[in-house]
Amino acid sequence: MTPWLVRIILAVLALEAGVCVAFLADDWDPLRKKEEIFFETVLSKTRSGQDFVLDKSQPISRVHLVRPLKEGAVQPYFHIPVDEKSTEVLESYPPSPTDWHALLKHMHEVGCKIAAIEQPMSWEGDDLYHWGRLASLDRSLALYETAVLTVDLQRLPKHEAIPEYLRRTAIPLSNVNGELGSLVRVNRVLHAPSATAAQNIRFSFRVQESAEGVAPQFVRWDDYLIPSFPLAVAMAHYKIPPDRVKIELGRHIRLGDGPIIPIDEIGQLQMKLVERPQRAEISAEIAVLKSEIPQTRISGGSTIPRCALFTNAGADNPSPWDSHNHLQKIISSFDVLPRPDGTELHHRLTIAGEIALLGLIAITAAFLASIPKLLRNFSFLILTLLLPALLVALFVGSHKWTPFAPVLATILVGWILATRMARHLPSPKVARTEC
Repeated sequence: MTPWLVRIILAVLALEAGVCVAFLADDWDPLRKKEEIFFETVLSKTRSGQDFVLDKSQPISRVHLVRPLKEGAVQPYFHIPVDEKSTEVLESYPPSPTDWHALLKHMHEVGCKIAAIEQPMSWEGDDLYHWGRLASLDRSLALYETAVLTVDLQRLPKHEAIPEYLRRTAIPLSNVNGELGSLVRVNRVLHAPSATAAQNIRFSFRVQESAEGVAPQFVRWDDYLIPSFPLAVAMAHYKIPPDRVKIELGRHIRLGDGPIIPIDEIGQLQMKLVERPQRAEISAEIAVLKSEIPQTRISGGSTIPRCALFTNAGADNPSPWDSHNHLQKIISSFDVLPRPDGTELHHRLTIAGEIALLGLIAITAAFLASIPKLLRNFSFLILTLLLPALLVALFVGSHKWTPFAPVLATILVGWILATRMARHLPSPKVARTEC
C-alpha cells in the first residue's frame, strides 16, 4: 500500500466521522442541547458584563438568535382593595355580579385596559335575575383588552379533565424544558367560575392545595400549565399569549419579548422583590364613582395606568400571599426584570464551508501520521487544543458558528487512525534514503 493511498484513506475516514457527527448535532436532541450550551458558554465568556438570552433554534435552523437584554422599569397601576367596608357603596361583600359590573365599567371608562381580579368570581343561582346579572358582568369584562380572573385549585385522588375555559388560556406543556416530574400537579377546581363567556378572559390560580409550603408560579394540569395570578397579570400587561411563554425549569420564565423571570426547578421565584410598587390606591367607594377617579394620578402625573388591580382585602382571604403589599411587590418586581432588546443573527457556516473545514482537519491529521510517534502525538494534542480557540474566534469575530462535536470527532478519529495505520507508512529515514 503506497503512502499516498494510506493518507487518503485516513483523511476520508476522519471526514466521514465528522460528517456523521454533524448530522447527529442537528437531529439528536441530547447532542444538540450540548452544542447550544457550548455556544451560550462561549458568548458568556467573551461578553463580560453584557447580559443576553439565546433563542432556541429549531433543528433545521442554521441561525442562532442572540437577544441582548435591557433593564425594565416599574409600571404604574391602580390598586383597588375590596373588603367588608366596601358594603357602604356595594350591595354585599364579597361583591355581587352587579357590584363588579359597576366597578369594572367605571374603571374602563377611566382608561384602564386590563382588569385583574384576585377574588374568584363564583356565585350560585339559576333564576333569570341571576343569569341577567351574569350577562351584565360578562359585558363589562368584555370591555377590557384582557381580564385576568382566578380560581382555587386542588389535587384529589379522583382525576378530572381540565375544563375548556382553563385549557384555552393555559400554557402548553410543550413550552417547558426540564424535569417535568417535579412540577406541582392539580386536577380539580374548588368552585367553578361563573364568568367564563368573554373571549378576553384569562384564568389563573390564587390558591393551590396540592402541595404544602411551596409557591410556584404555575401548576400542571394534564398537558397544560395554569399560571399564578401575578404571572397572568404580567402576561396580560406585556400582551404575551400563553403559547409565547417559554419555561426552563431551574432557570427562568420568558414572557416573549417581556420580562425574564428567574425560577427554581418547580417554578418558585428566585429574585429580590422591589420595596415600593408604583401604584395609586383607590378605595372601592371611589372606584364605583367614575367622576372621582380621573382626579387620581400616579405621582401627580397625567398618565392613566393600563391595569386596574382588584385585591381581596377581607379578613377571610385564603390568598397564599402574606399581604396585599407582597402581591403588589411581586407584580412590580416583574416590571424591573431584564427583557430582550434587539436581535443578533449568528449564521451557521454553509454546508460547503463545514465540509471544507472538516476536510482540512482530516487532511492535516493524515499528514501528521508520517512523523515520528512522540512528535505525532504532541502535534495532535496541540491541534486538539487549538481547535476550540479557532471556533471561539469564528463565533466572536464574524458571528459565524459551526457545531463543535463534528470538529472534535474529526480530529480524534484522525488521531486514532494515524496511530493505528502509521506502520503502513515508510519511516522518515527510509523516505529520505529513497530521495
